[in-house]
Amino acid sequence: MNSTLSQLNTPLKLFCPRHDCPYHKSLDNHITKDGGYTTKNDGVFRQMFWCEKGKHRFSETGYCGLLGKHGSFKEYEQACKLSCYGLSPDAIADVLGKDPRTIAVWLRAISKKANLFHDVVCLSITLTVLFIQMDELWSYLKNKNNQLWVFVGFEVESRFWLNFEIGSRTTHTATKLVKRLKQYIVNLPRSVPLKISTDKLAAYQNALRSVFTDIEYVYLQIVKKRIKMRLVTVKKCFVKGTAADFKGKTQNTSYIERFNLTLRQRVSYLQRKTLGYCKKKKNFTYLLWLNLYNYNYRCYHKSLREPGKQLGTSKFQKKWKHRTPAMAMGLTREALTWKFLFVAPIQLNG
Repeated sequence: MNSTLSQLNTPLKLFCPRHDCPYHKSLDNHITKDGGYTTKNDGVFRQMFWCEKGKHRFSETGYCGLLGKHGSFKEYEQACKLSCYGLSPDAIADVLGKDPRTIAVWLRAISKKANLFHDVVCLSITLTVLFIQMDELWSYLKNKNNQLWVFVGFEVESRFWLNFEIGSRTTHTATKLVKRLKQYIVNLPRSVPLKISTDKLAAYQNALRSVFTDIEYVYLQIVKKRIKMRLVTVKKCFVKGTAADFKGKTQNTSYIERFNLTLRQRVSYLQRKTLGYCKKKKNFTYLLWLNLYNYNYRCYHKSLREPGKQLGTSKFQKKWKHRTPAMAMGLTREALTWKFLFVAPIQLNG
């Protein structure tokens, strides 16, 4: 476990996850490794620990909400991967030979852990946020008359998906998103103002004005005019700051719009002309958290790669060092796995 946690730049301390232990969740307790075991349906080694004050052993699976959910690490990982490729719980259940309700329970537990993991990691380290783009994606709940919008915050330099908020296309939802973003960047000392760009939706301007009262920022709106679904003109409106504040390839919303395409490919509720629309808002939230962990911490991003170190003259050396958005943000040292999320010592609520 300690070698696994070394992948993070955030210190996560072991604690006793057993609810019947008097020292449950106590960080002053001394936890040591104490052997391991394998199960009949899963040959993967599972670490056992010794609770010094409670005088008992516990498994690393105690750190996950999947404890007692009758599945293997391999099945949990397969369910997550299939879900992040746009498959519904019914389709995943058919592939794995499980009951759809079992798959739904697995994904719900893993998404809650992904939510807590993201918040703990991002709040433990002051994020280097230089340029934020925000946008919203249209969806609906049960029928198209009940519109549901996904507001997304995206850090351009590291391609890091900061957070999201689901609701109506109003200032209220935009404000909730901006408040979430402020939690990550409030203590960051700045030599240059924070760059922000969005579309012409007035909700962003109202939210930034009410929330970012103590943060220096410059704000650009990209106003696009379409006639019969064809883009006619693109105008740049500098709400706060000037063109000199947005140097290089920053006077756009191209990065967040490309990210929107990735979300529509991987989140079944965002795909167009499909029967896989959202019936429950909570399920939508759970699915987005799974994709956030997958995108930020697990998958490499091609635009973030760096030239590899050339040692010797061997032609089989790696030319590039690939990085995830979390690695570019300085949160992790390497790409994480789904099992890492399952056994990471994060204090679950309840």
